[in-house]
Amino acid sequence: MLKEYGMENCRPVSVPLTPGFQSNCEGECRKIDPTEYQSLIGSLLYLALTTRPDILHSVTKLSQRNADPHLEHWTAAKHILRYLKGTKDMKLHFSCGNGKLIGYADADWGGCTTDRKSYSGSVFFIGNCVISWESKKQDIVALSSTEAEYVSTSNASKEAVYLSRLLHELGFLQENCVPINVDNQGALQLAYNPVHHKRTKHVDIKYHHIRDLIKSNTIKLVYCPTNDMVADIFTKNLAKSKHQKFVSLINLK
Repeated sequence: MLKEYGMENCRPVSVPLTPGFQSNCEGECRKIDPTEYQSLIGSLLYLALTTRPDILHSVTKLSQRNADPHLEHWTAAKHILRYLKGTKDMKLHFSCGNGKLIGYADADWGGCTTDRKSYSGSVFFIGNCVISWESKKQDIVALSSTEAEYVSTSNASKEAVYLSRLLHELGFLQENCVPINVDNQGALQLAYNPVHHKRTKHVDIKYHHIRDLIKSNTIKLVYCPTNDMVADIFTKNLAKSKHQKFVSLINLK
């Protein structure tokens, strides 16, 4: 990819995109060829979904401009290539573990300044091996950080059910319910205390299925401090120190 886009001798950078990067444009922008832009984003997305989860959020954010890319988005995509230049030897490491499935779910409330929708992120491990990860913009505008985290946790719980059943078919039965780590106490209370009040009565019923999963002992929610929330890397662009910390925690070395 570096050779194809003339980036073999580029100067490496330490993060995929700078913290706070937004895909929206202000003022007049120079448009570029969508086909070439989509080709680059497609290549980066394939890489992000297979072996490089550390660039997934950045690529997801840039993919929103596939229909109308501007020069600044092309520059940002090449910034990801510069990051890959400096980390091209990094790879996911797998090792024997306890075989237990564990998940992390997080959200960046109102992370998109264009429509004020939030970004959801989740990641699942077996032992210390990352096996599934996701970064996507939520379908609704969350009215609070608790709601954004609740929606993110609800989406992660669906992946937990799927992975648990897949492992069962492969002969690896999960003896206990799947723990999903969240860093928002309000979302925890909303899941475990099914009481309707004015701040949550508007939340769509489809997100409340998480309560049934908890009741049936399929999953359980566990509080995780924000500094240890691995899924944070899938919700926003982080500063160098925090980015490198979470890259290490997902065993990308």
